[in-house]
Amino acid sequence: MHRLCFFLVFCLSVQGSARSAPVPDLEILFLDAAMWEKPVGEVLRDRKPLGFHWLSKERNDARSTQRGLKLWNLPVGETILRSRDDKLHSFDISIYNRGDNGEMEQERFKDLTEKWHGLLMEKTSLEGEKMNRSQKGSVVSADRWVWKCPGAFLVLTSSKSRASRGYTPEFLKLSLVSVKYGKEIYEQRSGLTKSMARRRDLVANRVTTANGDVFVRGVPMVDQGRKGYCAVASAERVFRYYGLPVDQHAMAQIAESSAQGGTNPANMIAALKKVAGRTKTRLLVHYELEGRKIRSEMKAYNRLVRKNKEGKEFREDAGIPYQYFLSNCHGPTLREVRAKGTAFDRFKNQIRDNIDTGTPLLWALQVGVFPERGIPQQGGGHMRLVIGYNPKTDEIIYTDSWGSGHEFKRMSAANAYTATMHLITLKPSQ
Repeated sequence: MHRLCFFLVFCLSVQGSARSAPVPDLEILFLDAAMWEKPVGEVLRDRKPLGFHWLSKERNDARSTQRGLKLWNLPVGETILRSRDDKLHSFDISIYNRGDNGEMEQERFKDLTEKWHGLLMEKTSLEGEKMNRSQKGSVVSADRWVWKCPGAFLVLTSSKSRASRGYTPEFLKLSLVSVKYGKEIYEQRSGLTKSMARRRDLVANRVTTANGDVFVRGVPMVDQGRKGYCAVASAERVFRYYGLPVDQHAMAQIAESSAQGGTNPANMIAALKKVAGRTKTRLLVHYELEGRKIRSEMKAYNRLVRKNKEGKEFREDAGIPYQYFLSNCHGPTLREVRAKGTAFDRFKNQIRDNIDTGTPLLWALQVGVFPERGIPQQGGGHMRLVIGYNPKTDEIIYTDSWGSGHEFKRMSAANAYTATMHLITLKPSQ
């Protein structure tokens, strides 16, 4: 049997047959060591049968969810290609994750981990280095094995969270990381934060255009898929913008996210605080709904409904959750109530001040207060990123974690503030 480490150095004759196979097999990624030095677009053109599609117009990262995708003839799931400076950085191959695949029994997860660990030892003829569970290279405690091969680092990560009875399987993934970046993550003392951006450097990412747009460029796209991972996917985008290899599945584990229910805002903030402590970042909450203000706004809203004869009133003594109120209110009427005064001004100033320093903002809101075209979610709580503003048009510029076509969108500042529940930043500590 050929050693996989040998595969990673030399392009073997089987590469052609792999390309023409009727069922796509990711083995082709292990057969051409030269791909790490090719333009990333060329790498994908040579591997069209694998079904990769770009995650954004910038064509930095790509994703494949093609049905029937396999590695060494074993079924795998979502595969993410990441690049840096137009050259390959890594591939992440999901073998299992709770968000996409649902719950898995503990014994089955254990067997799956052992199967893939054994397969990698067989393919490489190497034991692989067992890392500490809290080893650098991840924000979650996990079982991790690293094989250093001539062409790349191979990393198998098996993660689980504590439960009342044993543990809950979270994800199992195989990463293929270029030697250049693998050394940074797995061999350097600073590990995870080796290539992290500094605050003073972020301002270089601010762009101003002739039409008045001021925005942050270079925020990577992440596609959350059909699961309710908007919060953790948005967090991943911020961390990767800073150069930190944090993914949404690790964030989902910390935040206790579910594919159906998404992420509880309180859990999300607590999770971000935990991750901040491990990644040399700090969390700042710039805006959140306050109980006293909610009650006063609901009263003012009801008065305006009675005056304008538009919308419906809500019982002020009924203990109605504010999110329910946002979901069912008359948007223009609520906008008249909310989008004015010092609080509205502070909201816009926080966006301006952070964007001017090259810092994107995590924006939690209620979707559906105002109609939006072309989005897969028509209502409910959602998190997206604010990446810019336009003082001429009084608009904010934002992006959703739904892949290509959702990189750069705009909304009036008044509408944005009316639907807002939280506004948060994660900033590098240095």
